[in-house]
Amino acid sequence: MDPNQGCPCDAVRVFCNFTAGGTTCINPLHSQIKFRWEPEKQKSRKSVQWFSQQHGGNKFGYAGVDVVQLRFLRLHSHTSFQRMSVSCTANQSRTAGTTNSANRIVRILGDSGKEIDSHLTTESRKNCEVEVVVKVHGSTELHRGDMELLPIRDLGIEMESLFQLVPEITAVLGPLCFL
Repeated sequence: MDPNQGCPCDAVRVFCNFTAGGTTCINPLHSQIKFRWEPEKQKSRKSVQWFSQQHGGNKFGYAGVDVVQLRFLRLHSHTSFQRMSVSCTANQSRTAGTTNSANRIVRILGDSGKEIDSHLTTESRKNCEVEVVVKVHGSTELHRGDMELLPIRDLGIEMESLFQLVPEITAVLGPLCFL
């Protein structure tokens, strides 16, 4: 697909789901991400550990999507959304699910470089699994800036209360979809 209708050389590989209302989706380069608590980072007194901190500053990428194509996709869409699930290692899920500190263990950094506010996310939890859906609307001038938040570029985990119970966390990043 070529959202800016310029040259086929900058076309973007997408999946069009017509059964879901005609969504146009772009897959992340890597959909499964693993986190390990690194005790040496605890000395910085930051309770949030970001994926990019563990991977040399690299953030989530999306195949063939450049700034121009992303801008055109946003412009021609009234809604965009992306799903992510975060889970603990299997042998730790019972104990981790009983902690009272799981108020907001998942932090998400958007394409604009800003952390995505919780009012734009829907979270559901079951034991130590958290399903997060980020949905933004751009159909009015009031919400046009929200479209700049997606795609998800970085994931932060509130490790302070979890690190003793959960040494590893797995996140599965879903496709970025436009409608």
